[in-house]
This record gives sequence, C-alpha cells and structure tokens, in this order.
Amino acid sequence: MNFNRYITEAEFSELAAFIRREGVVRRFARGERLSGQGLRNHRCGLVVQGAFRYVHADAVGEEHVVGYAFAGEFVGDYISMRNDVPSQVTIGAMCGAETLLVPGERLEAFYRTDAASERLGRTLAEHMLAEVYERLLDRYAASPQQRYGALTERCPDVLQLVPLRELASYLGVRPETLSRIRRRVR
Repeated sequence: MNFNRYITEAEFSELAAFIRREGVVRRFARGERLSGQGLRNHRCGLVVQGAFRYVHADAVGEEHVVGYAFAGEFVGDYISMRNDVPSQVTIGAMCGAETLLVPGERLEAFYRTDAASERLGRTLAEHMLAEVYERLLDRYAASPQQRYGALTERCPDVLQLVPLRELASYLGVRPETLSRIRRRVR
C-alpha cells in the first residue's frame, strides 16, 4: 500500500532499518490505542501487520478520520512526540496489529549520532509537511470525486481495508456523497 508516501520511499530505508533493529514488538487488539487525543505520545514505529486509524474529535465530540497507517508504514504522532505536546489525534488499531515501537528519546539519540541521521530526521519532517500541505490544497482545490480518484489510484486496495463510512470521513464528505461518487466512477 502506498498510503503514507513519506515513509515508504527508499531514502528512509535507514530509519526503517533502525526501527526494525531497535524497536520492541508490541501487539494491539482491535480498538486498542497506541495514543490518545489530549495525551502526550512518547513512541513511534513501524506497522509490521494490521492497520491503524488516526481520528480527531472536534469540539462537539464528532470524530473525523484524518489518516491511516498500514503494514510497512510509520505509525505514531510524530508532532506530539518530537515537541512533547498533547496529541491532536487518537491512533487505534483497526484490527489485530503488530508494531515495532521505539521511544521518542531513542529516536532522538539516533538522530544525534551523525549528520546523515540528523538530515534524515529533518527530511522526514519535510516530507510529512509536504504530505499535509498536499492534503490541505486538495481539500480546498480538488473536488471530492478528484480526491477519491487520486486516493484509489495511489492505493487501489484501500476499499478492501477501510469501511466506506470511514473513507468518507477521511475524504471530508458524507457517506451518501461517497456512494454517489462511487456510482459515477464505476
């Protein structure tokens, strides 16, 4: 799956190797949380198998799906961990999942080992910013049908892994709207 492009690119193979080498295996049952909104997140890692959903609850308690992490992808609230601030999302297992997790302090130590590792951390942050910027522009400038098409082109298997109601939330549309879009593009 090519959902979170910033961690699957070859230039991050060193970071993935570090997490595979230093990470501790942690299994999650369906619905179990890696982190909670409003709490500080102190770990990150790679999804070995399974999947995680990122959910933000707004001021009135309505939940919005804002991201996913699938097998082979980075998982964790990087901003909360790096800045030691409360998380803006809850990250929960969508099914039984296995991860390799490292504490934020250990990741910091890895970044400080040499200039190349420090540059890798900066590059990861830059790629994450680019991904968020692209999503922001898409939200304002692309139609829901264009966002759906781009997502299914990039991640053809997403419909087998994510319920349509959640996918609608991720795309910022109502489930009925997503159903109409799907009928149009068939």
